[in-house]
Amino acid sequence: MTAVRSIVLLAFAACTQVAHADEPLRADEGIGFYIGIDNLATVASGTFAGQANPNYGRLTFLFDHGNHFHGIGAYSHTGTANAPIVNGTNANNRLPELYSRIDPLPGTLALTAGSGDYAGMWVSGVLGEDVPHHEYSYLGMSSIQSLAGNAADSAEAILFNSSSNRWNAALDGVQVALKLEYATPGLKVAANGDMDLFDSGNLYLLGDGNAFDFLPTFWVDSAAAAGTYTAQFSLVNLGSNTAVRDGGTFYIDFAVPAPVPEPSTWAMLLAGLFMLGHVASRRT
Repeated sequence: MTAVRSIVLLAFAACTQVAHADEPLRADEGIGFYIGIDNLATVASGTFAGQANPNYGRLTFLFDHGNHFHGIGAYSHTGTANAPIVNGTNANNRLPELYSRIDPLPGTLALTAGSGDYAGMWVSGVLGEDVPHHEYSYLGMSSIQSLAGNAADSAEAILFNSSSNRWNAALDGVQVALKLEYATPGLKVAANGDMDLFDSGNLYLLGDGNAFDFLPTFWVDSAAAAGTYTAQFSLVNLGSNTAVRDGGTFYIDFAVPAPVPEPSTWAMLLAGLFMLGHVASRRT
């Protein structure tokens, strides 16, 4: 009996580790998020069970959570079952996800000092495993179809077919664009050699719905004030398949650290403190 119980516990632990894996399937490429279409026609459970799913046929921003996805910022219902109200986002609409944020830290993704083309900037990037919210720092995005065509028992196939095939529809005739709804002044998005994707408009075409990869870098100038910087996005379909509707709103929060004084500044400060101490000692 003890041996059986041990086997069950080990199996449960293994499932838990898969479901809460820190590393996304395409970690080596920086991809941690996917874009798919919600295939669920009606809400399956909860207060609004049986109601039409407001996300049905919509582009959805999906976080790779091991063997299933988290829909980030999808449409949602509020109100009562008899009088539902449809909202263009939901309570789980921020990255890092609010439930995962570590107190007393602000729960944001840390920006770090850049180099090369990003010298003199604070930039996003994959954070070390010991850094809070590391699992959310793989900010690359890809079509859900990048996971298609693998063996049925592979991790890719399990994720692709998760939630009873809710997310795995082809995105034929879809051109996915990222719409910048708002960004804290000073926060920019770069990719493919372009240092400011949204300098001439608020739409950036990611590409064909079935075949795109997007690896953004978020950055601010190193002189930017310390604090939380936020980018607010939604997903837009610019293609010919008008049956696929635009997605909900989601946010990504970053932390700009307080500036570290230059060595010369420290020297001046210490000299000033020394002089104050010297003057005070002479007065006594």
